[in-house]
Formats: sequence, C-alpha cells, structure tokens
Amino acid sequence: MFRALDRPNLYNEKVLKALKLPPPQTWKELLNPIYRGNIVQTLPYASGTQHEVVEILLQGYGEKEGWAMNRLLAAQLARFSTGSTDTTHLTSRGEAPIGIAQPQMNAMVARKDGYPVRDLLPDKTILVPEAVALLKNAPNEAVGKIFLDWLFSMEGQKYVLEGGYFTARTDINFTQWEKEGVVMAKHAKAALGVDNFWDLKVEFIEYDLDLAAKRWDEVNRYYEYEIYRKWGELKSSLFLIEEVEGEVNAAKAAKMNVKKAEEKIKEARKIFEYEGNYAAARLAAVKARSLLVGK
Repeated sequence: MFRALDRPNLYNEKVLKALKLPPPQTWKELLNPIYRGNIVQTLPYASGTQHEVVEILLQGYGEKEGWAMNRLLAAQLARFSTGSTDTTHLTSRGEAPIGIAQPQMNAMVARKDGYPVRDLLPDKTILVPEAVALLKNAPNEAVGKIFLDWLFSMEGQKYVLEGGYFTARTDINFTQWEKEGVVMAKHAKAALGVDNFWDLKVEFIEYDLDLAAKRWDEVNRYYEYEIYRKWGELKSSLFLIEEVEGEVNAAKAAKMNVKKAEEKIKEARKIFEYEGNYAAARLAAVKARSLLVGK
C-alpha cells in the first residue's frame, strides 16, 4: 500500500458556521432535522464511492437498520448530485454545506483551490488501501524495485502527497513537511485536523467485499426504485409522521390521554423506516392524528 484513504464526508466550514450548525460527528447525527436541506449526495449507481457508503450503513448497522438510515438520510438531502465530483463542487461552493461519500483527498485538494472545506469523518467507515505491486516475471524487474523503494521513501511519499493523496507511511508529519516546503502538507493538515492520516480516530468496520460485490446490482436497484424514484413520497411521508409526532407530544404535555395515538404513530414510523411502505406509514400517521381528536 503506497497511499491510504477512507470514506469520509465533506463540509464547508464557512457555511455551517453562518448557519450556526455544528459539524455532525456520526451518521446518526446527520439524520437530525437541523441538517435537513443542507446535505447533498449522489446515487449509488452513479458513484462507486457512494455505493460504498450505502454498504457501510448496511454492514455497519445491519441490513434492516442500514436501509432505515439510508431512507432517513435521503429525506435530509437538498438534492441528488450527478456524481461524487459534483458533490465536491456543490459543497466547496457552499450550495450545500455537507457532502456525502467523498474520496478523502477531495477536501485537501479543494482547500488548495481556496475553498473552506474539511473532511467530516463519521463514526463508521472503511479503510481503502491503494496498492502497488511488482509483477512476477515482468521485464526490468530491477528498475521496478528501484521505483518501489523510491515510492515508499520519504521523498516518494512527499510526491504522493503533492499529487493530492494521503501517504501510507505512519512516520510522517504534515507540520514538518510544510516547513520543508511541501505545499500540500498545509492543506492535508487543515482538511484532516491531524498531523498524520494514521492519527485519525475512527472505527473501521469489517467490510465484506465479497458480499458487497455479490449484491451490487441488487442494492443499486433497490435504492433507485424504493428511495430515489419515490423521493418525493418518501419525504412527504416522513414529514407527516414528524408533524403528528409533534402533535402527540403537544397533547401529552397538555395532560391528554395519548396512549393509543402514541402507539399508532410509533407504528407509522416503524413502517416507514423498516418496511419502506410509505402509503401504509401515512395511513398509520393519519390514524394516529384521528385518535388525538377522538375520531
């Protein structure tokens, strides 16, 4: 492995500060309604990075909970972008202050271009090693070995960083490299918030690559037909559920008997999150509302 990266998100420091919103630190924090309309992502079949993020949620939280989180995250979006690069540009320009599923070097490169962005490292992600190898029986083997020795040397790793990628070595220091004239070291440290990639505190999940590959098309198809193509219905259904939850809480605060309404609205949310049956979830929410007024 000659360079390393994980699967973070991206945020625009300037815009989040103006909105008085703290950077969300976990996937579940991203689902807080305070971030609604301030997030952008692409589709899992438009970007391998985005597909990995869908899988991170499925494998990191379990398939049932993972799909629920993907639905809830979709409801937070301002829009779907055309790809991971588009997500980077939208976030860098501040059109949406948070971008999902970003190759980690994107923040570093964007900072070099003058944009106030940083990596937003969630609580669960994966390590993506970038490999280099010497092929067996390849011509010029001796030259290849010289190149590999150089690539893993301090000089070679500086070139990796200057190329916009994080180095694989654990014994480097961005602050020191900046003093030595490595321009990208300044932006790497600002993007990550640490002096070395390996100083990041994050939980790398046990990612089943074989499972992800086996169900690649299935996951893409489900996301397209049950989330993307029903995005409007998905959002309106969740918003109705949230409205009725607020009404139930208000009635409860007024000392009203809300036991049946409370049970029904919990059922509505469960149907929405875990079954993805938006029509049935809306019916349950309407029933919960009617129970509040005695109908």
